Amino acid sequence: MADSAIGLLNKQTWMSNTLEIDKLKLTDIVWPCAHNCGMDKKAPNHDVVLGHWTICQNDTFAWQLDNGARAFDIRLGDSAGATRSGFYFHHNGFRSHRVLDDLIDAVLLFLDRNPDEFIVLDFHQLADGNKPFDHKRLNDWLIRQLGRRAVLPGDGFKTVGELKSASRHRRVIIAAPALPDLDGAYFWPRIPHKWRDQTFSSPAELQRYIAQTLEEVPDETFLWSLSATTYSLLGGPANIKRQINDWFNTTGGWVTRCSLISTDFFDESEIVRYCWSATSMKAVYGHALHEHANRR
Repeated sequence: MADSAIGLLNKQTWMSNTLEIDKLKLTDIVWPCAHNCGMDKKAPNHDVVLGHWTICQNDTFAWQLDNGARAFDIRLGDSAGATRSGFYFHHNGFRSHRVLDDLIDAVLLFLDRNPDEFIVLDFHQLADGNKPFDHKRLNDWLIRQLGRRAVLPGDGFKTVGELKSASRHRRVIIAAPALPDLDGAYFWPRIPHKWRDQTFSSPAELQRYIAQTLEEVPDETFLWSLSATTYSLLGGPANIKRQINDWFNTTGGWVTRCSLISTDFFDESEIVRYCWSATSMKAVYGHALHEHANRR
């Protein structure tokens, strides 16, 4: 669908401006996801040398939100007794010195300014090696901070329009592994990740993996995350913006079959634009797109 058919892209309000989005469920939306969102070049502990191996995004959480990211891949460790929440972001043990408070503050401020945007917080990793992690403290802290903002799992089958009518505040999906200390009334089920389980992959290998994965995706009744990322021997997380733009362009058949598309340096590609267009296409042409995908 051409931009002229759906207006100019405003990355701060792209969901609010998606044609007929009120018809969709949250599981129908195509979400641009910031892979390993707490590891960015502006973080307090950014190191030019180590950053080549650990950094996955370009700027702060607030900047990521303003530039269109609506899902956040979160990897946390726990510093018991630290100031504020004590939960910190890391990449295989290397800390950025970003803390969970920074992300939640950015989310709340963003939603105050943009009340009809929705956000997915994907708590994918709650551990840092063998260090202790207090899941009950995380649970209690998140509910205090986000309880009134949370889209409850019991409302997961409502449409966006129904969710907006029911509440002016509930706009955040909180998803995490099923653990006894995490309250199932607030936490959505763990979001499964589809990623090529190889330390180093070429773009061609990743392309083949994504093609195979999309052939096996079931119907759209849950959130799942496709990792469109590669890791090179020389430079760590690789910038594959050209390939991202080729693979997920709305003229192809991939993007409308996705749920969360997780990328490094997401702002350098057109992934937000493609997710915006694909979400509108699903709202306007949903049945026809579903039938077309089944015939592929």
